[in-house]
Amino acid sequence: MIIVFKTDASRAQIEEVKQHIVELGYEPRVIQGVERTVIGAVGDELSHRSLEILREMPCVENVIPIQKRYKLVTRAYHLQDTVVDIGGNKLGGGHFQVIAGPCAMESAEQFHQAVKDLVNVGVRIIRGMAFKPRTSPYDFQGLGTQALDILRQAKKEFGVAIVTEILGSDQIAPVADVADMLQIGARNAQNYHLLEEVAKAGKPVLLKRGLATTIEEWLSSAEYLMVNGCSQVVLCERGIRTFEKAMRNTLDLGAIAFVREETHLPVIADPSHAGGVKRLVLPLAKAAIAVGADGLIIEAHPDPTNALSDAAQQLDSATFAQALAELRPWVTLAGRHLEAEAG
Repeated sequence: MIIVFKTDASRAQIEEVKQHIVELGYEPRVIQGVERTVIGAVGDELSHRSLEILREMPCVENVIPIQKRYKLVTRAYHLQDTVVDIGGNKLGGGHFQVIAGPCAMESAEQFHQAVKDLVNVGVRIIRGMAFKPRTSPYDFQGLGTQALDILRQAKKEFGVAIVTEILGSDQIAPVADVADMLQIGARNAQNYHLLEEVAKAGKPVLLKRGLATTIEEWLSSAEYLMVNGCSQVVLCERGIRTFEKAMRNTLDLGAIAFVREETHLPVIADPSHAGGVKRLVLPLAKAAIAVGADGLIIEAHPDPTNALSDAAQQLDSATFAQALAELRPWVTLAGRHLEAEAG
């Protein structure tokens, strides 16, 4: 349920309603909006008393039932767009970010060069994947914990924000010590225990859509993060598995448009994993922008041909300025501001 207060509701009245919500067996989540305050009451209405009785309180304007499995991510709970802060860089609410970096960190030299190239053209949020989940156990799995020192050095030298993936609960503490945003990848999109633990780390979370998850399942995963205390969530459409084999995955543009309307959370697109080849990255990126994406995450490598993973889909970091120049007019037409200024 969402409890909407009248515009003249006092702080004391809001506190009184909160107490009633607790007594009825729910957990109140308060959102202070520009014009009015709302409370999201989290709980199972099948096992608790109905909140409809709150309609009778003079400070309450409306009590709105939400008949969905996800509640805190809906616009009924939070009307304004959420703006996520990633190491001092804003994403959402008109702030458009391009997150870029290599598919995997292969060496200190490779990562340093990639970051240097990208920072020089204005990228301020770097994807730096220390741990790589791979389908085959024989494929390159990333540098692991030794990559964390490389990430720390890149932050110190270039002043960038870092996004990196968490594969298990044991990685949360050491990774959160250096990363500005924690990524939950497609394979872990419905690993609910991991979502609960990552939410407690106090960092923004980039939640990728699973390989075959529905939109409801994807947003329910975001609900796991929010109900466990993480309000800074960015959703990422990275393509889903369909019958089509021409591309690596099918980028679900309809999902981007739907989620932007359905939720207050920023949503970005991953055209690299969707297309699977570099010639499709920018066309898919433009399409994602056109349907409402708040940002992009793009793979860029200083030597894509010899990359140890996903070589076919990585752009050349040395020429990334061309990609940004091609995308900038689309971002402007979509009414957003590309947060990338060349150094």
